[in-house]
Amino acid sequence: MPDIPDVQITTQPFFDDMLGATAAAPPAANDRVRGNSHLFSAATGQPSLHLVGENESSAAAPVVADPTESLRNRRRRPDRITPAGYLNVDWDIVQMLTKQLEVDTESQERTRADFDVVDASADPETDAEERTMEEIDRVIERHVVSIAQQRGTDFEWSPLEKAHYAQAIFDQAHRYGRLQQYLREPDVEDISIVGHDNVVVWKTNGLCERRPPIATNDDELQQLIADIASYRGRSFARPGGKLSLDIGGGRVSATGRGITSVTNMTVRKHGLVDVELADMVKRGTINLEMAEFLTAASNANLCVLVAGFPGAGKTTFVRAMLANIPPHEKISTIETERELYLNKLPHRHWQTQDLQYVPPQSAGADSEAGTSLQECLDMALRAKSERIVFAEILNDEATVAMKAMKAGKGSTSTIHAVSADDAIHRFADVLMSQLGLSDDTVPLRQIMRSIHLIIYIDFVEKADGTRDRIVTEITEVRGNDRHEPMAARLFYFDPDLRRYTQPEKPSEQLDARLRRVGYDYTDHWANS
Repeated sequence: MPDIPDVQITTQPFFDDMLGATAAAPPAANDRVRGNSHLFSAATGQPSLHLVGENESSAAAPVVADPTESLRNRRRRPDRITPAGYLNVDWDIVQMLTKQLEVDTESQERTRADFDVVDASADPETDAEERTMEEIDRVIERHVVSIAQQRGTDFEWSPLEKAHYAQAIFDQAHRYGRLQQYLREPDVEDISIVGHDNVVVWKTNGLCERRPPIATNDDELQQLIADIASYRGRSFARPGGKLSLDIGGGRVSATGRGITSVTNMTVRKHGLVDVELADMVKRGTINLEMAEFLTAASNANLCVLVAGFPGAGKTTFVRAMLANIPPHEKISTIETERELYLNKLPHRHWQTQDLQYVPPQSAGADSEAGTSLQECLDMALRAKSERIVFAEILNDEATVAMKAMKAGKGSTSTIHAVSADDAIHRFADVLMSQLGLSDDTVPLRQIMRSIHLIIYIDFVEKADGTRDRIVTEITEVRGNDRHEPMAARLFYFDPDLRRYTQPEKPSEQLDARLRRVGYDYTDHWANS
């Protein structure tokens, strides 16, 4: 039986370039690797073998610069524009010059409701945006000439200063204004704003930094939130507004004065969307043995609950798990804010019905108002979706998610918890609250019948203050001596040994389901 490899926690950030690092050395290759060559390649860092066909070139063509690239874009590359310089422009001037633009919104190829603004380039991406940038250049030149005439040539802007203002005005007109620079920084994962002048960004490696004010005052911050909501077809009331919203590549949660003493805003970027289990192996989030087990679990249509702290990477891991299913299987996702983005991956999932539930108290005059979670589930079932995915179980989702696990095959959801075992009781507590029960007997029985596996993702702190995300537990839900569900550890990261162990073997029932899809645990378990 192959030994379980020691885990070497990768030093690369969880959402960094997936080609930036490799994980621990794998066990020796054997016949089973041939069927999972992409997983083996991920674990070894070596490319899979590829036979060159007779019509296929043996060498890649050299990269040639696009001759049509405009001089403006070459002059305005984002690396010339520093965050410090961008954020320290006079935003009153930015607002004033933005109002001088004549942006024809009706003739634009797209609006901020139509594309992933969070991931958008700093440069123009459409003809309409190109025309806006040309006008921005003219507006800035007029302003600079006016300054020189009034105050002298010593007050003229440098080329870099002009670039900073041009970027700020462009972002005000076509992106998310002052927030966009934070979204543009590749290593920024979360943006936490508690009042207009208290801004903290969290990096992908777990470190955080304080940043300059996001607005001049609290009213301006509320206006920024209201504008973003408006771009995406929602509303943010003032005072006392609250908002949870998909902003195209990220998620915004906000509260206005009245609910909090100052306006609060939290932004979470979705940095890794097109991902599979092989990528999780590369990053050291799981090892090869775990990836092969989870691949078999997907093929066996097991219902999986992914648990962890907020920001642990649960949604990313769900995407990686779902990448295993055949592309022709229709998927329905049910979310309050769209985060899974499976519909953006047609090469992995041919058809995704991305249903969104908007609580009536948050919807205002939105067209989605009145669409309940149960109605979303009904629509998914009528659409003949083979798999139904709930992105997150917080409150009302629990009972509907339980129905989905019974109705579809291989349903997947996420939940906040401090361990795999805690996830069982958190789920039961939510069910008790929703159903008005004073005893957890029925909820626990339903959980034991409906959920097969619980995966727990946690942070591992390092000596330098950074942290990594790894799966610390893969557990099977099975009955204990009192016939209550427990989380039996199939894979467990031992913090003392700094390696994975396999404390438990799959139950007979789980083993039977895995064998039907060609997975024999005795080939993978130490001492089996």
